Amino acid sequence: MFVLTARFKVIKGKEKEFDKLLLKVARAVKQNEKGTLMYEWHRQSGDPTEVFFYERYTDRPYWTDVHANQPYIKELVAKLKDYTIGDLDITEYELVEVK
Repeated sequence: MFVLTARFKVIKGKEKEFDKLLLKVARAVKQNEKGTLMYEWHRQSGDPTEVFFYERYTDRPYWTDVHANQPYIKELVAKLKDYTIGDLDITEYELVEVK
């Protein structure tokens, strides 16, 4: 399994508008992507502008070849600069399976 996390800061006052966009995308992911196992975002307690995104996929090729090429994902990526401040802190992980 492949996991991607992202941390970023949303422009103050745009949190609710950004959540609407993310909700639209998350619904499309859930409806269309069988290989996307989890697609969630969290807000830091006490700071609604601090966002942590957690995505889990069957494998890395699914993320790069399928998920990243969906039109709603491309639209989200293109709009991120309108809602965020600074760089996105993105980290990739591979699952360590316990047998």
